[in-house]
Amino acid sequence: MERRRATPLAIDHAGAPLRQRGSSLIELLASMLFVSTLMAMSYTFARAALMSVRVQEVKSEAQAATVMALDVMTRELRQAGFSATGRPLAAIPAAGPFQVTVAADFNADGDSDDANELIAYSYDAAKQQLMRATGGSPQPFVRNVPPGGARFTFFDAAGNPLQTNTDALTSDECRRIHRIDIALDVELANPDPQSHTVLVSRMSTSVSMRNQ
Repeated sequence: MERRRATPLAIDHAGAPLRQRGSSLIELLASMLFVSTLMAMSYTFARAALMSVRVQEVKSEAQAATVMALDVMTRELRQAGFSATGRPLAAIPAAGPFQVTVAADFNADGDSDDANELIAYSYDAAKQQLMRATGGSPQPFVRNVPPGGARFTFFDAAGNPLQTNTDALTSDECRRIHRIDIALDVELANPDPQSHTVLVSRMSTSVSMRNQ
């Protein structure tokens, strides 16, 4: 009985069976696809993590600016009406929804003309800045304040609001101010180019007049 000879595997020039070379190519393509998918996932995750960190940094910056501004304003507003001589002093010469001026006499010279004795806060809508003046030209105090983002509300000793329909309170209303509520917003652009949402720090505080 004649025996059939087994057909030998085709051998390439490198000495490896062609069937093995075909399997290696498929495995290589699968590996490349896996690596590409893994790199895409890693990039997406890394970008999301980076954007999250940058957003938190901008939020912290806005909150720090808001807290600092309210702290300074609270301290200076509470000093309104202080007189080293003990003589009565017009604590709040001017006030309105978007501005307030406070006066004090720290050196007992009988006036409020010296440095840091007459302080005025006002909102500049064109520049979107809260301004601060100490006897001279107003200087930027808080930047990136959106329209309506800096507002003052005034109350008398009984807690009744003194706000009128005009831009400024009358002299009589200014003399009756016992408490000032301050609302302040700081608005910064989102560092994520794929997001159109702005980052806002919104805070408020209430200041009671010690010498009014």
